[in-house]
Order: sequence, then C-alpha cells, then structure tokens
Amino acid sequence: SSHFGSRSRPQPQLSLKGSPPPPRAEMMRIFLLVCSAAVALAQELRGAVETVAAASYPMKEVPTDPTTGLALAALASAIVAPIVGVGVMLYLKEKGWWGGCALISGLILIAWVFTAYLAL
Repeated sequence: SSHFGSRSRPQPQLSLKGSPPPPRAEMMRIFLLVCSAAVALAQELRGAVETVAAASYPMKEVPTDPTTGLALAALASAIVAPIVGVGVMLYLKEKGWWGGCALISGLILIAWVFTAYLAL
C-alpha cells in the first residue's frame, strides 16, 4: 500500500468571525501600509533634485574636446577589463586561489574611490 495517499490531513478552517488574522497576514498589511506611505511621501520630492541641479549648474552647453581619446579608452576598458578579470580568476583558481570576490570587489572599490576623487 502507498504511504502518500492513505491518510487525509484535515484542512485548517479559516473563520472570519471574531478570530484575529494570522500573523503573516497582519505583517503583510503593515508592509503594504509602509510601502504605500513611502510612495505617497516620495511624490512631494519628485522634481526637487532637478530644480537644485539646475540652480547649481546653470551651464547651457557642455564643452567638448574632440581630440581626447577618453571615449575610446572607456569603450576599450569596458571590453578588456572583464576579459582580463575572468582570465586572472581562472588562472589563479587552478592554483587553488579562492579570492575572486575580493578581486572583483577590490577593482570596483578602486574605480569608485578614483571617480569619487575626480568628482571633488
């Protein structure tokens, strides 16, 4: 005889009269209320950043210098960096190294700090 269909489980009865809602339902209601409040409060902030940015930087046109190779360097690095990163990780994994996450997060950190410094 089969195990899986021999006994039937009693189904829980949900009663709407006088019993409080299950804790999960109450948590979902609170979560929905918090999300709705966040969306409603964020409505007032829309456009505020653009207004401040326009007041701070009233430049009408962005000066461009067509002689710089920054665009080509950015495109080349976007293609070369992942290929080199994967190559280094595969090479070092064969040697028993497990620091791939540290390598990638370190490179991202260096790029972030460099661009933050340039933005000063």
